[in-house]
Amino acid sequence: MTPRTPHLLVGTLLVAAASAQSFTYNDFSNVSTLSLLGHSAQNGTVLRLTANVSDQTGVVWHRAKVPVISGFDTTFTFRITPPTAGTKAEGMAFVIHADPSGLSTFGGTVWGLGYGAGSNNAVGIRNSIAIELDTFQDGSLGDTSSNELSIHTRGGSGNHESEQFSIARATPATVLSDGQQHALRVRYVPGTIEVYVDNAATPTIARAYSLLTGGLYANGQPASSPALTSGMAWAGFCASTGAGSLTEQVEILSWTWTSSPINDPCYAGTLGEDVLFVEGSTGGLLRELDLATFQPLSIEMRAPAISGPGLPWVMIASLQPNPGAPGTSLGFGNMCMPVSPFGPTELIFADAFGIFGAPVAGGPLPFTIPVPPPAITFDLDVTLQSVVALQPGAASLGISNAIDLRFRRAPAPTIASVVPLSAAAGQPITVTGTQFLPGCTLAVNGVAVTPTTTTATQIVFPYPAGLPCGSTVSVTRLDGQSAASALNPTPTVTSTQLASGTAAGNQTFVVIGTGFTAGTTVTIGGAAATVQSMSASALVLRTPPGTPGLAVVVITTPGGCQVQTSYTYL
Repeated sequence: MTPRTPHLLVGTLLVAAASAQSFTYNDFSNVSTLSLLGHSAQNGTVLRLTANVSDQTGVVWHRAKVPVISGFDTTFTFRITPPTAGTKAEGMAFVIHADPSGLSTFGGTVWGLGYGAGSNNAVGIRNSIAIELDTFQDGSLGDTSSNELSIHTRGGSGNHESEQFSIARATPATVLSDGQQHALRVRYVPGTIEVYVDNAATPTIARAYSLLTGGLYANGQPASSPALTSGMAWAGFCASTGAGSLTEQVEILSWTWTSSPINDPCYAGTLGEDVLFVEGSTGGLLRELDLATFQPLSIEMRAPAISGPGLPWVMIASLQPNPGAPGTSLGFGNMCMPVSPFGPTELIFADAFGIFGAPVAGGPLPFTIPVPPPAITFDLDVTLQSVVALQPGAASLGISNAIDLRFRRAPAPTIASVVPLSAAAGQPITVTGTQFLPGCTLAVNGVAVTPTTTTATQIVFPYPAGLPCGSTVSVTRLDGQSAASALNPTPTVTSTQLASGTAAGNQTFVVIGTGFTAGTTVTIGGAAATVQSMSASALVLRTPPGTPGLAVVVITTPGGCQVQTSYTYL
């Protein structure tokens, strides 16, 4: 700040440190912070999920929810001991979830491993991700081995053990159910989930998947994300044995967890509510907002309920890569940027006090800053946050919520279809595609045409009069990226079927080609044929009566473009 602002930003420089959530169980001699369900039990210093007994299901949850949406890293050691006689089964799973049942959450028995549907046809744990170690190969579930690591989810629905709901799977080289101690490390960096076996340097599984937006199953189908509305989840373990001689003992020996904070507490501000909005958004859980370059935007400061409208404020923009760095703590709360003194990457963006010479002269709250295009023409990361006066004439100040803005060039526009391809002058033409951002322009043969309606995926415009055959319609954005497609094309004929028939007519005749559109007419030997059905690539016709011999077929689109073929009357 400048020397004129001691009354506005005061306090000592402190480090605003937002520590990650973490815990460690070196052993399980104390289980008071765990919720033990089913057959799970403390057994000395280990946590036993199942004994070597049939029809057991054990579930354990850490009692406190932990942040997961911004990333976590957890490692647990375990021992799976097969029976001395019989067949080892069924396996175990590490699970994070936000099931409405909370700490009472319990999934399916036997092949459900405690998290899926299982033999009792349970709902399965909702809003969950399960990293399972399946020790029994069940062909009906699509298992590929009896030593299979697999990551399962059904988004917000109840999870399921079938491999059709696996986003990734692998069979480790080491058998993990051999009665020896092993370790699994599960690491989630937003957008990627990894599973490491026995302290390996490289992951056995590494898969693109987001807890916010989902990803793909291993079979290529869309996999939705769990509904983690708070960004928090419970974490823990499930295991089950089968019927009869299908048993094994599953023990957890140790467990460590560290997760990244959802965001620094400074992002909440001190006003008890959100008053800073960009494009009507506060950035969601992560306080992050992705915006396209070259686009207009609106920045809104609302009046806090605790003070009401009419008071001044100042907005600071920070270009530093790590908001929340040292130098953010003030006497009345924490800013997400160095402001006392100002850091080299901070600037006052808007000022309603009228003393800072900011680029934007703000007015009393509420106040909206419209930023016209091209607002930002290059990639930019910026954090916005405001300081607000709370009482007229007093030094009472508050801090608004903060938002991280990420400006990037949007993907190029695409045109998927133009319907109809030709028409009478003035008729509506609909261009469907993607990334038709505000400010984009439409042109036909390079001449601008004013659309009647425009959305992000559709533009409607009137068909120009006198349009030549083989024209082009194009959409161009403010950033210069464009897409083009054919308009009023000259039709083509690639083949015909049933190309001969009686001179009495009323025969089916099929023409295959391109460029056909609603309103296309056909004559055979100068007489009109009946168009029974039509697509862009096929015409199904009924022939008129004709004279025996070869007849010229003329196909004419509404835009006046023609192509010829022939038909033989018998």
